[in-house]
Amino acid sequence: MTVIPQRARLQTLQADLAERFWRDEPIETLIAQMSAGYDAIIRDLFATHLGAADKVALFAVGGYGRAELHPGSDIDLLVLAAKPAKHKRQIELFLQSVFDLNVEVGHSVRDARTCRNEAKQDITVATALFERRYLCGDEALIADLDRAMTRVWPSARFFKAKLDEQVQRHKDYDNVEYNLEPNVKTSPGGLRDIHTMQWICMRQFGTADPARLVELQVLTETEKNWLVEGKRFIWWVRYGLHLVAERKEDRLQLGHQRELAQRLGFVDTDAQRGVERFMHHYYRHVLALTEVNDIVIQHFTEVILAPRRETRQDINERFQLVNNYIEARSDRVFKEHPAALLELFVVMANRNDIAGVRAATIRLVRENLHLIDDNFRAREDNTQLFMDLLKAPYTLVSQLTRMRRYGVLGRYIPEFGRVIGQMQHDLFHIYTVDAHTMMVIRNMRRFRYRASEEAYPVAYHCVHNIPKPELLYLAGLYHDIGKGRGGDHSILGAEDAAEFCERHNLSEADTNLVCWLVKKHLYMSAVSQRQDIYDPDVVHSFASEVKSEMRLDYLYALTVADINATNPTLWNSWRATLLRHLYIECRKMLRRGLESPADRDATVTAYQERALERLLAADAGYDVERCQTLWRDLGDDFFLRHTPPQIAALTREILDHNLAQGAFVCIRDTQGDLPGDGATRVYIYTRDQQQLFAATVVALSSYQLSVVDATVATSSDGVCFDTYTVLDDEGQQLPRDEPYRMRIKSHLEAALDDTSGRIEPPTRRLPRQLREMPRPTEVTLTPTADGSASVMTVLAVDRPGLLAAIALLFVDLDLQLLSAKITTLGERVEDTFVVQTAAGAAIAPGEPTYLLENTIRQHLNRQLGITTGQVVA
Repeated sequence: MTVIPQRARLQTLQADLAERFWRDEPIETLIAQMSAGYDAIIRDLFATHLGAADKVALFAVGGYGRAELHPGSDIDLLVLAAKPAKHKRQIELFLQSVFDLNVEVGHSVRDARTCRNEAKQDITVATALFERRYLCGDEALIADLDRAMTRVWPSARFFKAKLDEQVQRHKDYDNVEYNLEPNVKTSPGGLRDIHTMQWICMRQFGTADPARLVELQVLTETEKNWLVEGKRFIWWVRYGLHLVAERKEDRLQLGHQRELAQRLGFVDTDAQRGVERFMHHYYRHVLALTEVNDIVIQHFTEVILAPRRETRQDINERFQLVNNYIEARSDRVFKEHPAALLELFVVMANRNDIAGVRAATIRLVRENLHLIDDNFRAREDNTQLFMDLLKAPYTLVSQLTRMRRYGVLGRYIPEFGRVIGQMQHDLFHIYTVDAHTMMVIRNMRRFRYRASEEAYPVAYHCVHNIPKPELLYLAGLYHDIGKGRGGDHSILGAEDAAEFCERHNLSEADTNLVCWLVKKHLYMSAVSQRQDIYDPDVVHSFASEVKSEMRLDYLYALTVADINATNPTLWNSWRATLLRHLYIECRKMLRRGLESPADRDATVTAYQERALERLLAADAGYDVERCQTLWRDLGDDFFLRHTPPQIAALTREILDHNLAQGAFVCIRDTQGDLPGDGATRVYIYTRDQQQLFAATVVALSSYQLSVVDATVATSSDGVCFDTYTVLDDEGQQLPRDEPYRMRIKSHLEAALDDTSGRIEPPTRRLPRQLREMPRPTEVTLTPTADGSASVMTVLAVDRPGLLAAIALLFVDLDLQLLSAKITTLGERVEDTFVVQTAAGAAIAPGEPTYLLENTIRQHLNRQLGITTGQVVA
């Protein structure tokens, strides 16, 4: 018997099972037959090479031992031999034949004593051996291994080790079940959580059969159904994932999500895309599996890890503390006192000595969820309890998370129940709405702690200034609750918040504040990134909406908490700088009074006068006329964005520079007054020349720098003053490494010395997620007010080298750039360019405008793999 027929046999098996999978045959049958097929092939290979050997046996271990094979699963084998060295050559030939099947193989060759010693030292080895399944060979060795493995890792020690493993694994995922690309195996609520339950039950009871666990009162019938259905669904998803990926792949990447959703029959509807419906099902099962895992872990904690002497403490007539876990004092507590369904969490949030909830009480909560109805929600004692929870000193987020998991929060706030497991299928939001909401409130709570002062100094100040933190938490709870219903989620959420506030007897002022925060939760972020926050008129408009310092503090804290809970990559030093500047300038204006706003022209004049004082005081040959001549080239924005000392310093350096010798290049950090603030600005002052913009951005891109803001301006006499605000590849201002900065400066000077030649585009790799979830580029051209030029707006997915690609397009299309405004908004950019033709005119309307828009759009889309006419999910 040769290996080639066996490989063909395996390929036939896999192809047959794959075809049957797409025909929607039961997943349990497919997985069982996959394992049985491997068993038959491997037994034949064993018989070929070791059939005549004595005292040698073969066991499947790990996932193969559980007979849970998916198309890309590893094949884990234990060759057990009384004397491994005696059969070394035959064993090597056997294992080589298994490797030749072209599958991933994990193997070990041991005698029984070595198995025992390795298992005692390593919980992972022990776990694999506990799942062993005899395949073939000398059956006498089964008993030898059974004897060797007795009393290895006693049940209590094994449970503690597995619990520690799970805690660390969940921590690696930030204890969040729901993220944009979950791992179906190792994320919280995934297969590994199911395995953990199986392992500890097998070690304690000798069985992991769900029906038997019901008999042993480890699970209820409902929990058994959740476990069976959830496992079946995760198996179904994983099997399909391996097929579409054509390899072992446990991470549900964006492209695979779309393909699986389509092939598994999740079609788009008017309300929701098919992929979002698919992931919603996934997250619902994961939440149920998390619940089952929690209850099993809690059961074993009470049974195995409980101290020998039980301690009990009465809390009140309804609850008691048993070994630091809260417990209902009778099975009828919730039936007789429905308000206790909220009181349970209020009690925990007001004490810091309660470790958790007893398993029996968790079940009682779930069994009595039907008591939370409209009458329950309308009762004043219940609404007061919920407000008491929001005002409690300890573990608010932990209690809200428990309420979400146990089903209480979704019943008490039905509109929240509708967003549980709701994913937004884009790169901007990496968590489901409910998980994101919990993280927002967690961030708000963290801002109170001294440890957050360094990273979030303004937020720390704000949360300690606001008079009623519970209103901030309410705004966090409702800010995204309107998503998934169509329409503006901010308005829908504000309407829901108003009803909640009325039901909870909040004052008119408090209600108005909460509703305003929900409605305007994106306002501060949008103003700071889309508008010129250095313009006093913009700040005045913002302050007129905010109206008071108190509302400003609330809004800032909500904004920063929201950004950091949306996607960890969104918060960087530049975004911190923009928000801090807007906060400080708004606060100044509110203190001065909105009736006497700062005047833009007056501000520019005042800054120029202060800078002149410094320049003239230096007695270095600078006169007023020379300075003012230069300043006319720089534009008003320069003065609004810099302090008088900065203006004086840059003016001095530019006036001392001889443009005949080349471009002036200067690299300086923005003035970050607080930790975590700031970015780096690159100033360029030079005579206008061909391809200047392209040469600059390509040079910056070659150092992996991201342009987050830019102002490009050309004076009437052909002098350019450009300012680029850049961050490094970690989202921070450039390292204060002078040789590094000098290399960038020299590179820019050389690039700008002669821009007439062909500029090669930088080679920057496109991130996988952008390839898998492309968004089409939008390009619009409109004439300027005087008709002398055209305003081009580009809305595109932010990516490495995008600005360089646009700049090189301008070169290829023979467009002259007069000015530019670069704005980065999370995963999107909104860039505005004022351009002219080579003849110095605006782009002609009609066909020329359409052709130019289409050319740029198609070129930028091709970078993302989007072809003409392609529909992007």
